[in-house]
Amino acid sequence: MSAALQYGSAGAATIAHNGRVTAESKPGAFDLVIREAAPSEAEALGRLVQASYAQYEASYPPDAWKRYFEMLGRMDGHLEKAQVLVAEASGRPVGSVTFYPDGSLSGQGEWPPDWAGMLRLAVLPEHRGRGIGRALVEECIARCRALGISTLGLHTTEWMDVARGMYERMGFVRDQGFDFVPRSGVYAYGYRLDLRDGAAPNAGSA
Repeated sequence: MSAALQYGSAGAATIAHNGRVTAESKPGAFDLVIREAAPSEAEALGRLVQASYAQYEASYPPDAWKRYFEMLGRMDGHLEKAQVLVAEASGRPVGSVTFYPDGSLSGQGEWPPDWAGMLRLAVLPEHRGRGIGRALVEECIARCRALGISTLGLHTTEWMDVARGMYERMGFVRDQGFDFVPRSGVYAYGYRLDLRDGAAPNAGSA
């Protein structure tokens, strides 16, 4: 399953019901396709995630960063148990996210089995601010709705302020009951999005 979009400099997109782009081309516009990753892409996606998170190195103790960075590069296990989504801008992979329909299998804290889990949202630095991260989150939300899943959970950290702001604009709320400390030793903040009332994400891009 994939979605085709066209984005302009402001990050706006139009998606037709048949998956074809209907937005008019604008200066600086680019085509964005979100699709599921193939197992053969594990190594390349690991490098993409590592490149996307490299800016946080100074926020971690050295030993913790080494463990965390190595973990970010290992995608094989997620490809076996989850849906790893890839964002391609004009045919090039520029972002990804890992979506667990059964969040309890994600290894991220203790999500209830009837919640979905989302982790490792990643966009290459040179492609940020174009709505790619938001589009990946929206795809996870759409998959929750299609599966009848009522809640989507995720974890983030204190210094991932841009991502936290985007999540909050999209309707995610803090849930301290799902905070946890992973093997990296860095405190992870729990967030959830309740989809039972059919609430739509708010405006904004990242």
